[in-house]
Amino acid sequence: MSVRRGLAGPPPLRVTSPDGPWEALRGAVRDGGYGLAYGLASEWAAAARGPGLRGLLGHEYGRYLAVNGEEARTRFAVSRLVLKHGAAAVLGAGPADLELARRPNGRPYLRGCGRLDVSLSHTGDVVAVGLSRLGPIGVDVEPQGRAAYGTGLEEDVCTDHERAALGWLPEEDRNAAVIRLWTLKEAYTKALGLGTRLSFRSFGFTTPSTRTAAPRLLGTDGLPADDGGWHFETHTLDDRCTLSAAVGPAPHAAAGTVDASGMVDSGLMRAVMTCSRKDALATTGAEGDGNGTAGRPA
Repeated sequence: MSVRRGLAGPPPLRVTSPDGPWEALRGAVRDGGYGLAYGLASEWAAAARGPGLRGLLGHEYGRYLAVNGEEARTRFAVSRLVLKHGAAAVLGAGPADLELARRPNGRPYLRGCGRLDVSLSHTGDVVAVGLSRLGPIGVDVEPQGRAAYGTGLEEDVCTDHERAALGWLPEEDRNAAVIRLWTLKEAYTKALGLGTRLSFRSFGFTTPSTRTAAPRLLGTDGLPADDGGWHFETHTLDDRCTLSAAVGPAPHAAAGTVDASGMVDSGLMRAVMTCSRKDALATTGAEGDGNGTAGRPA
C-alpha cells in the first residue's frame, strides 16, 4: 500500500482524552497506512496526573520525574499518553503494555512493534503524534504565530531557491511559509533519524498553493528531486499551529538504518551518508559507557 501521491492525507485527528475517539486514527492507519493525531495538554492534564501514570510511562517514569517544572512534566506525560493510547488503538493492545524506547540516533520506537513506526512532537499546549505501518514517519508542530520570517531563521533552514521563492510571496504570507518549510524539514530529518545533523539547506520543498496539495521534495537548485516514494504533508491545527509530516515508503526504521538510494540529488545524498557515518562512529566509540548518538529530544 502507498500513500496518495500529490495529495495530503486526512486531517489529523483531535483526541481530548484517553477514551478518544480513536476510530478515525485506526481507520487511517488501516486504509492509508499512516495516521496523525493531536491533543491539548490542558485537556489531558487529569490523565497525566492519574494513579496509573507510572505504569503507563514504564521505564520513562524516572525521566518524567527529572523534567523541571510542572507544566513541562505534564506535557512530557501527555505526549506519551497520546502516543501510547493511539498506538494501542491501532494495535489492539493495552497502552500500559507498550514500551516506548529510543534508538541510538534518538528516534523513538515501540519495543516489539517494529511494523508500526512512531513519531511525536509538542509545542506549547499542543502534542502531536504520527503512526505508520508503511515505513518511517516524522512529525513536527510549531505555533503559527511564531515570528520566523525576517528573524534570520530562513537563512538557517532555507535553500537559496526557497529564500528567493519567499520573496515572490505577498509579505503577509511569508512567515507562514517559513513555518511550513521549517516543520517539513524537521519532520523529514526526524523520520530519517538525523535531526539537525542533516543540514536543512541541503534539500528543499515546494510551498503548496492549496491545502489539499502535498509538498514536493526539491534539490538545492529548486528542481524536483526523486523522493524515493516519500510523502509529505502540512496541516493547520485549530488555527493555532502548523503540523507537518513525512512518511517513508519502506521499513527503514525497523532496521534502524538510513537508505539514501532513492535520493537523486547528489548534495542531499552526500549529506545524509555523511551523517550516517558520523552516527556509526559515535555509536561505536560510545559502547564502553552505554551512550548512543545524541538525538533530538521529544
